[in-house]
Amino acid sequence: MSSTRTHRPRAGRRTPGSALAEPVLGLPRVPKGTHLTGEDRVRFNLAVIAAYTDERQASIRQITEETGRSYGTIHRLLTDANVPLRGRGGSRERQGRAPTGPC
Repeated sequence: MSSTRTHRPRAGRRTPGSALAEPVLGLPRVPKGTHLTGEDRVRFNLAVIAAYTDERQASIRQITEETGRSYGTIHRLLTDANVPLRGRGGSRERQGRAPTGPC
């Protein structure tokens, strides 16, 4: 008898097409394959830029989850609009190295 392994998504990751229970940022969800043009595109761009830059300080990943657009699309939208991107979070210190400087 042969055993086959079934694919299980990694913990903490959403599968493509999974819906959020409730929108947190108030951004519109755009179905996959839908093209935004004209006024709809302008409104979408302004909403994404506002979510990234205002007091919500949403990350690109949070925006992608809520809108259904890819990371690259959101990143390009922000850079095309000359929005200064924030650096990655977390410690800059590498593990295994002692901190430098006065103790």
